[in-house]
Amino acid sequence: MGLLNRKPKTSIEEFCQQFYDSVVFHPIIAGEDFNKVWWGTVFDTVAEADKSFAVIDKTLFVREMTALRLELFGLAWGRKFKKEEFTIPQSAFTRHYLEESKRLEIWDIMEEYNQAIAQSVTMTEDGKQMDEMRVAKANLARVKFFDKWAKANISDTSASTEEEKGLANCVASVANRIGADIKRNDCILVKRLTSRVADRLGCDINLKYEALYWLGTAIFGLYEGAKEAIKSVNLQV
Repeated sequence: MGLLNRKPKTSIEEFCQQFYDSVVFHPIIAGEDFNKVWWGTVFDTVAEADKSFAVIDKTLFVREMTALRLELFGLAWGRKFKKEEFTIPQSAFTRHYLEESKRLEIWDIMEEYNQAIAQSVTMTEDGKQMDEMRVAKANLARVKFFDKWAKANISDTSASTEEEKGLANCVASVANRIGADIKRNDCILVKRLTSRVADRLGCDINLKYEALYWLGTAIFGLYEGAKEAIKSVNLQV
């Protein structure tokens, strides 16, 4: 029975394309655009907690949350498939997908949240930086990861093609997620991302606590949704 229940094997590109197409960008349920309903509900919940949020451009809000959703998908992917032969292709495909669909600005926004994720690794509960040894250890892990890839793929950095530079950017994004844990007891990653979203929307910590709480809850939900989606994926190797 176990063999019969196993999902058929799929490639990284096939799975990501299906998720991006049917969940992130075009989730049609019963003939209705679920994104419009879902993001409208999240927006209204935050605005109800703090009326000042209601003046935020909803289109801008959805764009930010979409970029964050893709970044959290990458984080969840890396937690399940830790090896570089799985994480780097996923990151590269995401950038390619956005470029092909003329949404490359989403990738640029993702990098903002990627930086916030990297910063959270060496942050204390109150948002301050940890001791120098912890910071150095985190930075060394990222450098080693990137250098290992670069030595195997780029013989002359000064002569790198635009394609190689784009891929290097994807590798750096994966490296920045090393050591990040959205389920840390102090919730610093969720707090950092919530603050970054609010800041980019122009409201930052001026939002009331309840509004920040609901925004953070939505962010954590995006991660959990991504984790659930990839939980049982059976990748081709």
